Amino acid sequence: MTKEQANRIGRMIATARRNKGWSLRQLSNESGISHTWLLKLEHGVYLTPAPDLLIRVADALSVDPERIERIVKGQMADSLPSVRTYFRAKYDLTVTEIDAIEAAVQDIQRKHEGRTPHDSDHRQDTDTNRAA
Repeated sequence: MTKEQANRIGRMIATARRNKGWSLRQLSNESGISHTWLLKLEHGVYLTPAPDLLIRVADALSVDPERIERIVKGQMADSLPSVRTYFRAKYDLTVTEIDAIEAAVQDIQRKHEGRTPHDSDHRQDTDTNRAA
């Protein structure tokens, strides 16, 4: 990510933290992330912050991770862990449950292979025009 993107994320996180009335120490306690790392994040020091830590900060502050993704223009999604790794780390699921989730995600991915995010918008517009 660029320095400007890092600064924008830092400002967004700092604003969300202040809106909750939290200090950096409180955010550290709520997210389980060190005070020092959070301070550097808010000051735009990290050009490649760990996506899992960004998500933990966003969760703690009730910030939609999509807001971060929009700032970094897709760069965060490219470095996220696999579905299996994410669900194993985030939730206390059995191997069978994780297998089912992973299979569902793969089905969705197969249905959307080769399409850009805007393809479904275009198809919906076309369908609407046909109906009119």
